[in-house]
Amino acid sequence: MKINYQSIFKSIFCILAAINFIACDKPAAKKNQTANPNGPGVSPQKLTVKGMHDDLFILWSAIKEMHPGYGIYTPTDSLKMAYDKTYAAIDTPLYEGDFIDRVYPFLCQLRCGHTQLKHSDGYKRPLNLKLPHLPFEVLVRNHHAWVTTHQTPQMNTGDEIISINDKPVSEIIDHGYDLYCGDGYNETFKELFLSEYDGFEDACNKYYHWPGPYKIQLQTSKGVIKTIQVNSATTDADGSPANQKIADKWANWTEAKNTGNLPLRFLNNSSTAIFETKPFAYTDTVFYKEAFKQVNNRGIKNLILDMRHNTGGDIRVATQLLSYMADGSFSIVRDVKSRLPNPAMNHFAKYFDTSRTTGFNAGYQPANKEGIWYHIDVKPVWGKLYGATAVAKQNHFNGNLYVLVDGATFSSGALFTAALKAQRKNVKFIGRETAGAEEGCNGMTLQELTLPNTKIKVDFPWMRVVSVAKNPAPGCGIMPDYIVNYTPEDVVNKNDPDLKKALTLIK
Repeated sequence: MKINYQSIFKSIFCILAAINFIACDKPAAKKNQTANPNGPGVSPQKLTVKGMHDDLFILWSAIKEMHPGYGIYTPTDSLKMAYDKTYAAIDTPLYEGDFIDRVYPFLCQLRCGHTQLKHSDGYKRPLNLKLPHLPFEVLVRNHHAWVTTHQTPQMNTGDEIISINDKPVSEIIDHGYDLYCGDGYNETFKELFLSEYDGFEDACNKYYHWPGPYKIQLQTSKGVIKTIQVNSATTDADGSPANQKIADKWANWTEAKNTGNLPLRFLNNSSTAIFETKPFAYTDTVFYKEAFKQVNNRGIKNLILDMRHNTGGDIRVATQLLSYMADGSFSIVRDVKSRLPNPAMNHFAKYFDTSRTTGFNAGYQPANKEGIWYHIDVKPVWGKLYGATAVAKQNHFNGNLYVLVDGATFSSGALFTAALKAQRKNVKFIGRETAGAEEGCNGMTLQELTLPNTKIKVDFPWMRVVSVAKNPAPGCGIMPDYIVNYTPEDVVNKNDPDLKKALTLIK
């Protein structure tokens, strides 16, 4: 089948160019943020105390005036205390990366995963800054950490780390939680960040500034407590264990054609398929149509929908995916609202990205006041957001649905998952609590606030998106029906216990 992608891209581009729509999408977690990979080090000037104070005050003032997450999960007086503590602690010139590290614990108290700090344009790491690397990686869960890959024979996969340099591992994890913001009271994203994106190593470097060697207390899988000393890692060493056993989990599956970068696989000699989603992109609707056509033609009775690491994207694309699985006419969100009558008219407009402001004005229409909030409508060029949407007329899936979720199912990915849970009966959720809160998130227009003195950029949402979830627990993600926890051996050997659980339920 030949698909005319060029005409599709052209029509979609014309619409999006008119409104510059910014989707709810989580910024990619960064490895070694301070040791920025943008190029060789330089000798930058440290930021002045006054410049940092002035910028922190501007950020705090903007949050108080218009941030949609202000006061939802953390009382405003507690936020003020966190701000005052951060302000007072900045009493000496700092490099840009150090200033970001100082501000993050305060910003994390806002409990908004769409509010993040980014380096200034053209940032280069300081010439004399060379961060050490731990000779191991970890799996973090419930404030515990287990060794996965390692570069020293003194460790084994599955060893639990009790302390490093006499600091309890739970304390290190707590500091790691303040390196990147997350939604509500969720911890699965923080655990994933510490485990998969060098967050644990960053906590050791950014908070404790340990150069190595490291004194580590371990508990082996047999319960033996031992203390070892290890040096920092060599950058080119292979940390995979010699006995690593990686199996091809797709050995008994056949991959479909014509679904682009969204893999659709059929389990051989069965009526089961798995469809892997990615952050919602404008061309995905073409592949949804093709995928569900093949699912229907094959007579698939059990469909596994993989929403893991779907960090969001265009909510309109999520609507198209939901049309193939909702029981009947459905809604993707309940409401979008702002703390200001018009978010584009604020006291900090000169610091926000003017092109994104133009996009907001083209696509959104401030409406009536409802309580302390102002309802936001969308203009015709944006498309449809509110009200009932009809299910797909062709190739709608009515069989057994199993949805895989994890600590990186976020933003529009979580809004979609909440809508599916609320508007389909025959569905089971497997994995771990989603990163995105079930009740909704801050987003739609994800603005960028540039602090005028330090030039640091802040991802800053303007609106609050309310999901269609029924009785969600405040500040919590979508909880799976079947919770699956990975072991260190699963991580090293690239096992997929989520998929195995789904197949077990199907059998």
